[in-house]
Amino acid sequence: MSATSDTAVGSSAPDPHATAGPPDIPGAGEQRGANGVCPLAVVAADRARELRAASVAWPSVVLDTRQLTDLELMLLGAFGPAPSYPGRARQPAGPPVPSLTVPGETAAALGPGMDVALRDREGVMIAALHLLGLEPTADDSPTPATAIPAEASGTPATATGAGPVRLVGTVEGLELPSHPDYPRLRLTPEGLRAEFAARGWATGAGAAPWAVWADGLLYTADVGRIRALTRQGKHCVILAPVGGADPADAAHHLRVRCLLAALDAIDAPPRPAEATLAHEPVASDAVSRDDGRTHPASPPEPAHTAALAPESRRHRSMLVLVPVVPSERLAAPREPAMSATAPGGLADEAASEPALDEIAELTALRAHLAEVYGCAGSLTGPAIGAPGADDLTTLLDAGVPLPAELTPPAVAAELTRAVPPRRQRGLTILFTGLSGSGKSTLAGLLVCRLLERGRRVTLLDGDIVRTHLSQGLGFSRADRDTNVRRIGFVAAEVAGAGGIAVCAPIAPYADVRAQVRAMTTARGGGFVLVYVSTPLEVCEARDRKGLYAKARAGVIPAFTGVSDPYEEPADADVVVDTAGLPTEQAVDRVLAHLVEAGWVEGARGQ
Repeated sequence: MSATSDTAVGSSAPDPHATAGPPDIPGAGEQRGANGVCPLAVVAADRARELRAASVAWPSVVLDTRQLTDLELMLLGAFGPAPSYPGRARQPAGPPVPSLTVPGETAAALGPGMDVALRDREGVMIAALHLLGLEPTADDSPTPATAIPAEASGTPATATGAGPVRLVGTVEGLELPSHPDYPRLRLTPEGLRAEFAARGWATGAGAAPWAVWADGLLYTADVGRIRALTRQGKHCVILAPVGGADPADAAHHLRVRCLLAALDAIDAPPRPAEATLAHEPVASDAVSRDDGRTHPASPPEPAHTAALAPESRRHRSMLVLVPVVPSERLAAPREPAMSATAPGGLADEAASEPALDEIAELTALRAHLAEVYGCAGSLTGPAIGAPGADDLTTLLDAGVPLPAELTPPAVAAELTRAVPPRRQRGLTILFTGLSGSGKSTLAGLLVCRLLERGRRVTLLDGDIVRTHLSQGLGFSRADRDTNVRRIGFVAAEVAGAGGIAVCAPIAPYADVRAQVRAMTTARGGGFVLVYVSTPLEVCEARDRKGLYAKARAGVIPAFTGVSDPYEEPADADVVVDTAGLPTEQAVDRVLAHLVEAGWVEGARGQ
């Protein structure tokens, strides 16, 4: 891979509707934001009240996470002072302006000249879209937004069978999306530029800070790269993409705490070995804004910075949360040349491979946003030697201390506190199999074995759950799926709190089992799937409850294994067949897997 730079990236994209003569937006930029700075595309309070009152008669579109993030960037002025959804034909040069798609049946109730309320998931109106047109999109378009037709219109959306449709039009922002977490770290571009000025970071030639994008965490190699810049007298701003983050998600808060901890390592006094490198060139993978070459050391800090508070003078870095969806590609270590970015140009040779095309596009957008936020240049992607996520996960799972060569000690402390070894984490163990396969018996015996080891365990047996948690549900596929999801939700909460949930429903469908796995892992717990593969003829011969007899007689419709399918799991962690394996041995096999995988400790004396 070759080094890259960014072409045709400016601080504001051309107005996509310049030829169409977009209407002026009354009061644009007059309302003050949380930082005392005018959001570029948020209307005044009077205009906002007027639009909200008018929206009673409008259809509404509820934006998904990514669409809400895109809209927030537009309202912050990232794509120019006149926000709009330009459509494919009118995309300006530079980073593509986000598009907005809705399902075809929704688009059937919309048309040019109409107004649409753009809302978040809570129903809050964030912006007004003045429709200029609709465009069909390819089948692989992003997931369309959900639309709510206006009741006053009397024109319900009807299914047309058409694919997603791109909405084209101008946008008036009423307010920025709400973020209750870390308000001091969520500076707008104007607010960050004002902060630069207050700290004395934006004076003199080449004095504007550099941006370092952190789509994941900052490790020791990343800290070293940033310190190589700060040793030259430069300031650095860590731009952390947090678009779509749930403020109730513990993983989101852990990431921010780790980034804040990394700032202390960045701002630590120079070590003796670093002092001898005070006049070294800026890091080789940093590309400057104006000519694509690295600059010599910056001049000494201006004298007026001495008037700043001691804390501001001491720190040469800061953290800002940016409404951009993090990219797994940009968080994963890769060839060092791909981390060089800055406003100025993407080389043509970068478009040789689809994967590189995607990285190049993401990199160009990051560089453009860094310039919007007032930075002189940017670095995107991990530094050489930064560990991959799997490297740290292996150490954390085993409870092995994270070496300083990989992770700054303060970051390691945050990670080890939040991510204990597997043997101390919560866990969901889901037994799945046909009725009569032995799931409940195995689950009950496993609970005893885990309690013997001092673990906190909750048993969620299928029949018991239907008596309490799922009372009133029938046995249709929808009801059975709901039953398993409810079990999965409770199990995920137990695992998230550090306990073990042992579940024993039939859970015949793979997609719902996958949902239960996802629920648990999202809460920070582990997941083990045990497939009790006892053959149907054995289960039916046992028929302790007489259910198979009723199913064969037609008394019970849609009975799993008889008149309804059972999807054998291809992702089971443990497979046991109670037809030829005694119960104790089957449970021992499950326990052996749990011990080997590190989820539980072995019994004493073993």
